Amino acid sequence: MGWREGTQMPSATRVGTSSIEELRQKGLAHVRSAEYEDALAAYDEALSLATDEEIRELLTINKADAMIALERTGPAVAALPAILMRRRNLHHTFLAAYALMFKHRLQNESKRAAFYGHVALDAAAEANEPFWRMAALNDLGIIYEIDSQFDDAIACFEQALVLIEQISDNDEHKLSYGAALQNLGASKLLNGRHREGVDDINRALPWIVSAAALAEAHIDLCYGYLEMGELDKALFYGQSGLSLAAEPRQIRNAHYLLGEACYKADDAEGADFHFTELTKFYPQFRNLKNLLFGLDLRSMVNFKL
Repeated sequence: MGWREGTQMPSATRVGTSSIEELRQKGLAHVRSAEYEDALAAYDEALSLATDEEIRELLTINKADAMIALERTGPAVAALPAILMRRRNLHHTFLAAYALMFKHRLQNESKRAAFYGHVALDAAAEANEPFWRMAALNDLGIIYEIDSQFDDAIACFEQALVLIEQISDNDEHKLSYGAALQNLGASKLLNGRHREGVDDINRALPWIVSAAALAEAHIDLCYGYLEMGELDKALFYGQSGLSLAAEPRQIRNAHYLLGEACYKADDAEGADFHFTELTKFYPQFRNLKNLLFGLDLRSMVNFKL
C-alpha cells in the first residue's frame, strides 16, 4: 500500500488564484479515489489558467503522478528529472522524486526506484516534514519488499509507524497507520516471522478502507495462516481475498494459496479447481498443475511480485 500526495500542501494564496488551487485540489481528490482520467482533466484545466512558473511546475508534477498511475508517458512525466535537478523548492523536489520512485517501482526497476526514494527521503528530512518522511519510508519499504530485501523493508515500515504518531489529522493518521502496519506484517510474513506478521495485519484490518488493500491483507493472512498450519483460517481469508481481488497478481496468488490450503486439508477437488485457475495465468507451462500437486513452491515465491 503506497501513499499519494494531497493533504499537507501550500495554501491557495501561495499557489496562486483560488480557482487554480481549487482545480488542483479537485485533481488530488480524484487521484485519491483512483479516478485518474478525471484528475488529468482537472490538472489540464488548471494548467490552462496558470502563468506563474512555480505554479505550473507543481501542476506538472501532479499531472505526471496521475499519468504514472495510468502507466502512461508524456511531457509531464518526461519533465520530472529536470524539475528534480532544478530544485525550485524542497516541496517540489520531494514530489518529483516521489513520483519518479513510483514510476520506476511500477516498471520493476527497483534500484532506480530506491535511488529516487532516498532523494525524496532526504528532501523530507531537510524540510523537517514528518508526513513526507513517512510516505517516502513506506514506499521504500514496498520497493525493498518487492526486491526480497525484507530486513530493510521491515526497518522502513517500523520507522514509518513511529512518524505516523506525529500526524495530527485523525483520518490521515488512521489511513497511514493501517497502510504501514499492513505492509510491516506482510514483510514479516515473507521474512519467516509468521505469527508477528499475522498479528500486525489483524491489527491493521480496522483501518483498511479500500477493497484492493483489504484483498491484499486477506490474501496475506491466508499465506500466514497456511504457513502456521491453521487451515480453516487460511481457507477463510483466501476465499475472502479472492472475492475482493481485482488485480491479476492478487487473483493469481489467492488461487495458488487456496490450492495449497485445499491440498493440505485433503480437499483434492478444491485443490484441482484452484490450481486449474492458476494455470490460466501461465499457458506456456503445460504441466504446471501436475508440478503444483507434487511440489510446494511457497518458499520459492515472492508474493509481492
